[in-house]
Amino acid sequence: MTKQRIGLIFGGVSAEHEISIITFDQVYKNIDKDKYEPVPIYITQEGDWICDDRLKDVGRYKEIFTGNPSDIKKFNRKFIPPYPMRHETGGFFQKLFDNKLAMDVAFPLIHGTGGEDGGLQGLLELADVPYVGSGVTASAVGMDKVMQKQILSSAGLPVVKFLSFLKSEVENDHETVRKEILGKLRFPIFVKPAACGSSIGVSRVDSVDFLSVALDDACRYDRKVIVEEGVADPREINCAVLGEDADTEASICEEVFSKGFLDYRQKYMAGGKKGGGGMANVTRAIPADIPAETSARIQLLAKKTFRELDCAGCARVDFLLSKDGDIFITELNSVPGSLGFYLWEKSGMSFPALIDRLIEYAVAAHRRKVMLKRTSGFSAVKNYLATKDAKP
Repeated sequence: MTKQRIGLIFGGVSAEHEISIITFDQVYKNIDKDKYEPVPIYITQEGDWICDDRLKDVGRYKEIFTGNPSDIKKFNRKFIPPYPMRHETGGFFQKLFDNKLAMDVAFPLIHGTGGEDGGLQGLLELADVPYVGSGVTASAVGMDKVMQKQILSSAGLPVVKFLSFLKSEVENDHETVRKEILGKLRFPIFVKPAACGSSIGVSRVDSVDFLSVALDDACRYDRKVIVEEGVADPREINCAVLGEDADTEASICEEVFSKGFLDYRQKYMAGGKKGGGGMANVTRAIPADIPAETSARIQLLAKKTFRELDCAGCARVDFLLSKDGDIFITELNSVPGSLGFYLWEKSGMSFPALIDRLIEYAVAAHRRKVMLKRTSGFSAVKNYLATKDAKP
């Protein structure tokens, strides 16, 4: 049986570049290589696309990518053309030396800007390549915390109180922005870039003294910021969702414990085991030690969030659970770190089986799109040409 060629697209110009490399490594090691031919497609932080067998070993990246501009010359640059590859002409030798990427299914593994926000999905749509995960609209909305909360709120789903501001408003009318926040939200509040993950640019603010600094920091990462009212001493509960179209299922829930609020540096770079920092500050309970009724409510809300945002593939929905039992949706991640495989493993689905399901969903979704009627011939043009000179 011919193996399906799966393009694992990772890296990217996002601030979450390194997290994407980790996710790629986990997917590459777990994909069924008897069934698929995984092809590593790395997008550098400068936006260059490269495809090379050396990329399979992330342990060599420090050796290969030294920061020297000449590093990229070690590889042949590749790209996906913004048109279907079936339209390509030419003989065997032309294709042999071609730098266009051909694949059966694309598997976006980029977190954040340029990969999770609909940009890459738009290119894959133009190229008519089946791809894993949410489509253009759902990806864009899933990335934008402001639009996401507006949609969920309008659908009657529970979200915390929030405000949003443009970077230009923060910079040009800073005092007015501060007054609105202080007049409408209670401490603690969380200031975030609208379209970043992994806690990048996120600050917890407990007093007015730090508010301006937090706003300025969030504006470094996005043209729009969201300010959310915190929940007093909440429990952090996460739930993954898997599905496509009307077929969805939720994983078991996890509870995340952390020693206070952790930003990106504290999560991923602060000392590791020796320093007692990094993810050593975070532990998980899977399944979460919560009543079965609460778990069921969270799973239902996770699936409703997934469907309301029209997502596909896999996603993780993060929640806050108050002392009174109130549940608030924090956000949906349409390309969750590690694809949330640890939640599915505890739900009885192995990582290779999860990858199989995601690829199957991608192929099925593409097949349905192909069957949609999209053309109408040139009858409207003929009518226009016949009547354009006619007087009204």
